[in-house]
Amino acid sequence: MSLSLGVFDIFAYSLPGSLYLALLLYVLDRASWIDLAQVEDLNSTLLIAGSIVSSYLLGQLTYAPRRFLGRRMPRWLRPGRSARREFLDRFPAAQSMTFVQVDQAVVFAAIEVKAPDSAVEISRLRASGIAVRNAGIAFLLAAVVAAVELVVGHERGFAAFCVGAFLASFVGATRGGHELSRWSALKTFEVAFWLPDVEATLAASPPTPSPQPQPAPPAPPAPPGAT
Repeated sequence: MSLSLGVFDIFAYSLPGSLYLALLLYVLDRASWIDLAQVEDLNSTLLIAGSIVSSYLLGQLTYAPRRFLGRRMPRWLRPGRSARREFLDRFPAAQSMTFVQVDQAVVFAAIEVKAPDSAVEISRLRASGIAVRNAGIAFLLAAVVAAVELVVGHERGFAAFCVGAFLASFVGATRGGHELSRWSALKTFEVAFWLPDVEATLAASPPTPSPQPQPAPPAPPAPPGAT
């Protein structure tokens, strides 16, 4: 059996997953549930393969909670304007174009067909944004662990430094990840604008409007004599 991870998987899931794995191993070792000193006795090939798979799985498992928390982050952690609004400010002529009005995933799929090289660059930016934001939550959890060490540990000066460093890393990673994702969306619009084939393909099959819910039927009239 062969295991193959693409560039998107490595950037988006495996890299931040390795941070979660390192934090998990530290906590388990600190709680004396495992002994990391025994790692030296394990087969190196098995250890590397297990680390890669574990990092990928942890990255996948933490993606949904990160998205849930990301939607509830304060506005100052999500800098920058909407990519669509910024693009239209730069290219007002695109206001009436189809690719601006359809879902961005559909636009990216068209770019993958018409310009694969550009799609790879967009995918790299998107994967980098996901990875950095996922890493931000790992830094936040690490700050919590460092805060516990500040209370119960002996190296309180170092623990206090780690709390500040991890919190600063969380803020920087969260803001940087959102910025990379915004660049990815902006580049999607820019590439679609300069590829007439993308606009022609999307215009030939415009999206159907979302069905509107039917209004509730009126209440029946009250029977005679009802109060």
